[in-house]
Amino acid sequence: MNKNAVFCAVIILSAGCAGRAAREPLNADARLLPPFIPTDRPAMGELTAGLRSRAATLGLNGLTGLKDEKISRALVLLPRDRARAGVISFELESGAGAGLYQCEALGRGKTSDSPRPGWQSGRIDGVTIYYAPRNEADGAAVPGIYDARNITPGRYEIAALGGPEDPDGEEEFLSRIKNTDGGPKPYFSAVYRHWYNKGDAAVPIDLVWNQAYGLRLPGAVPEYFERRPAADSAEAAARQAAQLAHNPLYYYGPYGRSGWAVHTDRWDAPKRLTDPRYAGRREIRDFRFRDTSGCVKLRPGCLLKLNEFISEQEKLGRKVQIEIRELGTPLVN
Repeated sequence: MNKNAVFCAVIILSAGCAGRAAREPLNADARLLPPFIPTDRPAMGELTAGLRSRAATLGLNGLTGLKDEKISRALVLLPRDRARAGVISFELESGAGAGLYQCEALGRGKTSDSPRPGWQSGRIDGVTIYYAPRNEADGAAVPGIYDARNITPGRYEIAALGGPEDPDGEEEFLSRIKNTDGGPKPYFSAVYRHWYNKGDAAVPIDLVWNQAYGLRLPGAVPEYFERRPAADSAEAAARQAAQLAHNPLYYYGPYGRSGWAVHTDRWDAPKRLTDPRYAGRREIRDFRFRDTSGCVKLRPGCLLKLNEFISEQEKLGRKVQIEIRELGTPLVN
């Protein structure tokens, strides 16, 4: 069994921490860490069971925000070595699925098999890989707090990126992003087709850096500025115009970065798993090999459950955020 034994060298549990009641609310990153993170199979079931054995609640729902608004958060813990996997944890409050959830997560930057100037390196299953640092476009996911919303046509104007990858699923994909009522939407997002799976209701999640919380990060605060990418086509220019019409500050962010999302891919799709063209592909064999380009990547089942969490908390009148922490750095209070 392939095990991604992350974090062990980063955080050592103190005797005082280990001696506390096992099911008190979690208040330290160490309490969320599983003994290992499987990367050769979907692990939400076993990671969730382990988390529930250690705590009854995360204590991250219904918090009071900076403006006295109510907020709820999912928490992503990532190792400094982004070649390794991290975890995302969140808590549903109602219904048959109420309880804590935990899944494997990736937050690596654009990745290459060959070294590039300034890029960091790590190893996956004996293979050395190189990935862009957080201060570069498409670099590693930046620790901080992001506002999070499900990208649905009910409130998003959605543009498709790239061409059809699977003609069999194209009609369903287009129907899922179509503005059925024709009315204006408060938000805009461009999405890739491979963020969706045929017959799967999971949708990508828009992440927007919250600078008010960014200024409260301990230690060095990332420089915040606009770095709008050059539009390389008329379609790209139209997307930028639409994005700016919805949010004039969209292209401002830490290190000048923007365009984050939580999304999945098609490597777990039954059709791909049985397609001989993909036999032996390392992305199927090990979750860590999958491309993320600075976003947070989850498996489809975990993304769907996170969609449910966001919908539930919004119905309770709460703003939903996703916090990304890198282990070994001070925590956001």
